[in-house]
Amino acid sequence: MKIKRLMKRLGVCLLVAAVAVTFMAGFVGQVQAEKPRYGGVLKILRGYSPRAPGWPSSSAGLELTDLYACLEPLTKINGNGDPVPFLATSWEYGPDLKSLILTIRKGVKFHDGSDLNAETVKMNLEERKSGIYGNEIIIIESVDVIDNHTVRLNLSEFKNTLLHSFANYNGLMISPKVVEKAKEKKGKKWAKKNPVGTGPFKFVKFERDVILKYERFDGYWQKGKPYLDGVETHYVKDQMTQLAALRAGEAQALWEAPLKDAPKLKKEGFVTISFPGGLRSLASDSDNPESIYADKRIREALEYAIDRKTISDGLGYGYWEAINQYSTKKCNSYNPDLIGRPYNPEKAKQLLKEAGYPNGFKTSIIAYPVTDGRDVMAAIQQDLKKVGIDAAILFYDQGKYRFAQLKGWKNGLLIFGQNLSINFTHDLRSMFKVGASRFPKTFRPPELREVLNKAVAVPDSNDQKTLSQKGVRMISDMAVVTPLWANADIYVTHKSVHDPGFNGGRRGQWAPAGCWLSE
Repeated sequence: MKIKRLMKRLGVCLLVAAVAVTFMAGFVGQVQAEKPRYGGVLKILRGYSPRAPGWPSSSAGLELTDLYACLEPLTKINGNGDPVPFLATSWEYGPDLKSLILTIRKGVKFHDGSDLNAETVKMNLEERKSGIYGNEIIIIESVDVIDNHTVRLNLSEFKNTLLHSFANYNGLMISPKVVEKAKEKKGKKWAKKNPVGTGPFKFVKFERDVILKYERFDGYWQKGKPYLDGVETHYVKDQMTQLAALRAGEAQALWEAPLKDAPKLKKEGFVTISFPGGLRSLASDSDNPESIYADKRIREALEYAIDRKTISDGLGYGYWEAINQYSTKKCNSYNPDLIGRPYNPEKAKQLLKEAGYPNGFKTSIIAYPVTDGRDVMAAIQQDLKKVGIDAAILFYDQGKYRFAQLKGWKNGLLIFGQNLSINFTHDLRSMFKVGASRFPKTFRPPELREVLNKAVAVPDSNDQKTLSQKGVRMISDMAVVTPLWANADIYVTHKSVHDPGFNGGRRGQWAPAGCWLSE
């Protein structure tokens, strides 16, 4: 009996052991399956093509996104909205805050074999000051090379947004050979379409509105990366064509997927990734004294007339947040005491009557269909129609829309986006400062500019937050722009895509070095 009981007990133990071995084998297999694999080319579909992928000074906004596979910045932005080291490994301000010493990462090579060093950083920053957003680093009066990997930036004044700007266009490093070549007219034309950076992938070819192709850079400074053999972005404007190509396996990722299709794609087995996008708002030519929008009451009426919550709930598919101020709860500039102007069509009619337009008026809204769909614009149009504002929707192509942003327009509105970040002070000031690169005919009150200038000039984060909130209240009180909603960037990938890095800490900052493909 004892032998039988012993055999029985031994059998149970063996069974448990066998199950454990099987389980562990499966677990190990699972772990091994999740281990990054080398090889493969990530093919991405996107509707928005850059103009100058090799020259940050000529690129703007989300055009820069495609550059991050090839070009890298001095700093990056973490989940709290703070700058963290990248190509610059550390920094220190002088006692008077009029100088900033940057330590540059050692052992970093450009794709053409050039070294990343202090002289290269100096060349890039000096060149960048003349670029499209050079006024953000205009406080850098000069750059001194201290040693091979240390530079000192001599500043005219302190700005708490300087290190943030190094995470974007102003901090992207391009080869010193390219900077030198660009001093010649023909050389600059070449440089605009031939990026040479320190990133995980090096440039192969670019055809605007067709393709941007990169291949693996074997000399990348992050050891063991990248995993992919290459990355290709295929520019396809038609969304139906994008979806068909994604489903057919012609590409593994879709950048800025249509909101209405995201839930359906998720049910089909695709992976959907959502990140905070930007604020959508309406700007007017309010600084033009002959414009109807020079009257503050007209601008106020716009806010009361548009049912932002209904539109965002119905057409945002759960990804949008209606806003009554030029900020969101995620930002340091959000003012919890600000009610704004919620939907009230009767109030809108009253303001129009007081302004001398009891029967409303005709106007136009400039839109870009890639970012603002026809259904969204139709909903805005219908709301305005209810209070007597007859708005024609003008859909512009990328070039024409960009021209309107930079040069302005007359007697109308333009729907636009503003990058959304936790530390929103930098973005606020860039939008409403003197000489802002966009919307030159939009009213920017001097007192608002003064507050935002102070907000970026204080070293204490609490003071910065207080001043940013004050600025947001002033934007609302003066009806500078019409806030609509905070949208989201939706990315869709096949299950074979791992760690695509579509949001590298700040909107548009792609970080594909760690991306890999499973079978």
